[in-house]
Amino acid sequence: MIGLVLPGLAPSSYEEVKDFIETNPYAKKRFQEASDIIGYSLAEAFREAKEEQHEVFESAFLANSIALLDYFYDRYGLQPHYSIGASFGGMSVAVQSAGLTFAESMWLTHESAKHARGYFQRMDGEYHTHFIFNLSLEETEELIKSFNSKGMELELVGHLEKVVCLCAEKSVVQSLKEVINQRSKCFSLHTMKQPIHSRLLTDLKHQLRDKYYSQVVFKPLQSPIISDVDGHIYKDPEELKQMLLDGYDHPVRWDLVSKSMKQKQIETAYVVGPRNLFTQLLKYEFKTVGISPDTVMHQVGIS
Repeated sequence: MIGLVLPGLAPSSYEEVKDFIETNPYAKKRFQEASDIIGYSLAEAFREAKEEQHEVFESAFLANSIALLDYFYDRYGLQPHYSIGASFGGMSVAVQSAGLTFAESMWLTHESAKHARGYFQRMDGEYHTHFIFNLSLEETEELIKSFNSKGMELELVGHLEKVVCLCAEKSVVQSLKEVINQRSKCFSLHTMKQPIHSRLLTDLKHQLRDKYYSQVVFKPLQSPIISDVDGHIYKDPEELKQMLLDGYDHPVRWDLVSKSMKQKQIETAYVVGPRNLFTQLLKYEFKTVGISPDTVMHQVGIS
């Protein structure tokens, strides 16, 4: 059995994928299509984007992901038995499964991210999401209990094998970093200056559902999807829609995804997307093949 993993948004700049965007035919095609959809040059906007312009970063990530997916199909000629979109990768899976067209997915990504930016700016308090390597789920739960008992609310918003994601107010995240720095076997990776997959975003989910998702018709899926929220197998377009919306206020649970992958006897996982941790995280359980801008450029001799 073959699984296709489309990872979520990882911190990246235009310079990191510049050669791929400017010279690779798959990327050039998708960026041009994206520009036509959003009404301005996505490549130029990505090159000049400020940190708070989430709609630009998310749109560029989606365009790169689908360009890499195009390359995957042309190079390998495979149709995966199951697909998994980790976090924001769910939007790429919507395209891969034919639940949405690229145009619909790009429009939904761009408009939802613009709306979310305003939502974050209006939130009471400043919330961050912190990523930690090599902290077990049990240790994380103990840490959360410890913080909460002191009146410092801490929320698990992602469990990605050896990486956990925790969301809290900025001051609480700073205290969390100090605690992690005192532990020898785990360490901090990076911090996003916004909440993700958090119960803080339930109102945002409802706003996006009513304002944007209601304008898009989800179509029958060509291949089943393993949900990153609960590990369930989804085959219905309405289930895909709900899965994408639930991604706003439900934690990513890769442990449940991995369990489903094993139950479905997936042996090889193709990890298709820009810079991410998943090729490394998956290799201990599955045979993995990573397809990123760097690997593609090496394979075509333009490194």
